[in-house]
Amino acid sequence: MSGADLEGLRQEALKLGAAAAVVVSPSELKIEARFAEMCRTPGCPSYGLAPGCPPHAPKPEVFKAGLAAYQAVLVFRLDVEAAGLQGEGRLEETRKSHQLAAQLERRAAVLGFSRLKAVAAGSCKELFCPQDPVCVVLEQGVDCRFPGQARASLSALGVDVRALFARLGWELTWKVPADQGEPVAMAALVGMVFVG
Repeated sequence: MSGADLEGLRQEALKLGAAAAVVVSPSELKIEARFAEMCRTPGCPSYGLAPGCPPHAPKPEVFKAGLAAYQAVLVFRLDVEAAGLQGEGRLEETRKSHQLAAQLERRAAVLGFSRLKAVAAGSCKELFCPQDPVCVVLEQGVDCRFPGQARASLSALGVDVRALFARLGWELTWKVPADQGEPVAMAALVGMVFVG
């Protein structure tokens, strides 16, 4: 794996619509079980419904131990209007983070990276199969119907996004001036591609 390949992957993230992208060492990520626990209490409506969500996703301590197998992490950010993360619009915006993570994972494979794992914001069940009462992977043991898009949840794995954003100098929420009237509230969605 070369620095040029990692830079190429970072540039690809920007070309595909990321507002920002950076390569960090896996050791720079803070992993805490409390983030995965938040999926259960106070409770996410997708808890237990998807392979990429608790309790089915790898436990944070297992994920943290596995980080040693990766050499770098591409972290990307999508900037969206905060209002777009309310109601049904939230699903469309969050789906984009999974789709971009999956695209970048495929691109990393083309560049020759052999060990890959992409993760993104939100639950794949809610994003890709909301009409189904159960996940076919969990209930029937069949392949995912959206393998080219659905990825595990960052929260399920215990990734402390707030700490990472602080280290990178990124904001989770902010306001931008509007042409007229009140400033527009913005928010960030994040995804990652682990490469080895």
